[in-house]
Amino acid sequence: MPDGWYGRKCQLSEHRPDQLPFALAPRSRAPLFEQIYEHVRRRILAGDLAPGAALPGSRRMASDLGVSRTTVLQAIETLRAEGYVVAHARSGVRVARARPDAQPIAAARADAGARPPRPPRLTAFARDSLALRGGASRLGAAPRAFRPGVPALDLFPIAAWTRYVARSHARARAATLEAADPAGHRGLREAIARDVASARGVRASADQVFVTNGMAHAIEEALRIAVAPGERVWIEDPTYLGTRRAVAAAGARAVPVPVDDAGLDVAAGIARAGDARAAIVTPSHHYPLGVTTDLARRIALLAWARRARALIVEDDYDSEFRHRGRPVMSLAGLDDAGCVVYAGTFSKTMYPGLRIGFAIVPARYVDAYAAARAAAGNPASILEQDALAAFIGDGQFARHVRRMRVAYRERAEAFADALRAECAPALDLGRCDTGMQVCARLARGLAVGEGALRDAAAARGVELGALADYYLGRPRMRGAVFGFGCARPAALRAGCRELALALGAAVGQGSAAPVP
Repeated sequence: MPDGWYGRKCQLSEHRPDQLPFALAPRSRAPLFEQIYEHVRRRILAGDLAPGAALPGSRRMASDLGVSRTTVLQAIETLRAEGYVVAHARSGVRVARARPDAQPIAAARADAGARPPRPPRLTAFARDSLALRGGASRLGAAPRAFRPGVPALDLFPIAAWTRYVARSHARARAATLEAADPAGHRGLREAIARDVASARGVRASADQVFVTNGMAHAIEEALRIAVAPGERVWIEDPTYLGTRRAVAAAGARAVPVPVDDAGLDVAAGIARAGDARAAIVTPSHHYPLGVTTDLARRIALLAWARRARALIVEDDYDSEFRHRGRPVMSLAGLDDAGCVVYAGTFSKTMYPGLRIGFAIVPARYVDAYAAARAAAGNPASILEQDALAAFIGDGQFARHVRRMRVAYRERAEAFADALRAECAPALDLGRCDTGMQVCARLARGLAVGEGALRDAAAARGVELGALADYYLGRPRMRGAVFGFGCARPAALRAGCRELALALGAAVGQGSAAPVP
């Protein structure tokens, strides 16, 4: 086939009934016969080719387009099978007298012109999902100051991880690819059980570990085995939006329970919904406020769950990244009654695109959880699970976490110093002893709303989350959520300077000082 044939057109006489001028797309993924078929079909439906009009002969079309006659015949056969053209031995191929979908299309166009389109019919889950949109505005794909929830991808050991993935693919066998165990890769489940036992005090066997495709999936699965549709579930207020989506996906009713400096207010939860069937909590590091639930509240929460026969889902968010000292004891490590499902994810410790998490289920729930999972199958790539198991087993994961812990401490300190220097007293920084983001309170009397500040910051290339977006009930404080994990100290300092200018612009004056 000669070079440049893609650009050639099927040029016929302007007054011939079989006129079909068009060009084949040079880099289209669509096969050549589909391109020919689609062009002729559109011309027929648009009325450019009248009923009974003759199409060019297959040899002529093939010659004009520079393709094989077989390709043209394949397109014509598809048109004939769908009723757009008819073939006669003597008169060749002609447009069908009765086009198959001309009338429905004409009726639809007439109906659309007569009245505006009606909104689509959506399920309650879809409506809830639309209502839960919010958080930071994404300015392009590349991480920047201060995008919440994004790890230090610039420090991820890509070369080492790629070797593990390549090794997993190279040694894959049919038995590996079948992924027969719906609970997940056995080696990964064993590695997770060992890791959380040493790092978080969670005592569990590999049989209690189930691989998930992330934290939201772990929460949703746990709720489906313990909460009937319409039953109530405690969630922290404010909370991570993914938690609210997971509750909605499970068909449960979310009950917001306030969070203060001591963590989840258990007494308030009992007063609002003492008969709730489950609670979803982040006791080690609350998102977005950053507080840690104190021991008295933890014990009260476990006591309530035992009395109410309720399930607790512990989202151990960011617990690995304690900036100083050892991480606090997990709630599951204190649980003696089998009330806590311990859930984790590698989206923050590794990278978001990995989409591998896990749920460690109390022994008395294992059979029910396994039966529910058997119907759904293994949710994550078995080859990436195999690579991750080796990555953990060889100590690479532990080394990476230690390195990230140091980096996040450095970045947290750089951000705190810069924010206080550039934006005090308009923004009052909250606790920041764990993780990769922090909440800052807007000063009282500051004449700017969270949304206005977020928009003004975005206009200067800076991202942040409005605290109000994380509340299910009425917000009890005004503030913003800042991610510092994804940016280096120099970028964080530059971002704080831009934020100060954004504050001034949002307030409508030249400084970031609060308005009396």
